[in-house]
Amino acid sequence: MPLKDPEARKAYQREYAQRNREKAYARVKEWRANNPEAVAEQNKRYAEKYPEKMRVKAIDWKYKNLEKARINNRTSAAKIRFEKPDVIKERKSAYSRKNRAVINAAVARRKAAKLLRTPAWLDAVDLAEIEFTYMWCSALRECGLDYHVDHIVPLQGETVSGLHVPWNLQILTAKENVSKRNRWSDA
Repeated sequence: MPLKDPEARKAYQREYAQRNREKAYARVKEWRANNPEAVAEQNKRYAEKYPEKMRVKAIDWKYKNLEKARINNRTSAAKIRFEKPDVIKERKSAYSRKNRAVINAAVARRKAAKLLRTPAWLDAVDLAEIEFTYMWCSALRECGLDYHVDHIVPLQGETVSGLHVPWNLQILTAKENVSKRNRWSDA
C-alpha cells in the first residue's frame, strides 16, 4: 500500500473498501459500537458544518417514518412536561401574551358554543346542577387536585355535538380530559 502520498492512500482505501464491502462495513460498525463518544463528536461536527443538510435529512426521515416521529414527539413532549412544568407554563404564558387575539377568539368560540348548546327547556334545578358540578370541580382544584369538567359528548365534536346539560357532564382528571380532546366514544 502506498503510504507516502495521501491522495494515493485515500484512493487505495476507497478501492479496498469497494472490493471488501462486507468486511469494511463490519469494521466500521464495530468501531462505531466501541466508540460512541467519538461517533457523537463526528456527528456534532458534521451537523455544525452542514446544518441545512441535517435539517433536510431530519424532515425527510420524519416523512418516511411518520408514526415513529409522532411517538417520539409525544414522548419527548411528555417528558418535558413532566420534568420541566415551569418551562411549559412560561411558554404558554408567553404564547398567550404574544397571541392575545387568538386566545380571545378561542375563548369566545367556546363560550358561544356552550351558549348555543344550552337548551332553553332546562329548568332551575338543571341549571343549579350544572353550577354545582363546576363548583365541585373548583373545590377539588383548590385542594390541589387537577380535575376538569368534561362534556361526555363534546360540544364541538367532529362527528357529533352534545348539549350543555347536567347528564352530559362528568369530572375527569386533567390528564384524562386533555387526552380525550373533543372525541366521543359511544362504547
